[in-house]
Amino acid sequence: MRHHHDHSRPIDPVCGASVDPIKTTHKANYKGVERYFCTQGCKDRFESAPQDYIVTKRKGFWRRYLERLDKATGGKPPSCCS
Repeated sequence: MRHHHDHSRPIDPVCGASVDPIKTTHKANYKGVERYFCTQGCKDRFESAPQDYIVTKRKGFWRRYLERLDKATGGKPPSCCS
């Protein structure tokens, strides 16, 4: 499933999808900040381990890219690199 990002909308901290804060019913407050989720499954994953999804220190572009690549491929290298 491909997610299109609208930078004016909040991003689901679990899957990275942009979320319409008015339409979604999947919300959680964590440390005084309202978080929005695209599905109940993402909300449940966040609530079970919020520290895994909250970035406490800004990461560089390359580190974020590699983490998302690992998440998307399950840690396997892309077919062009095997």
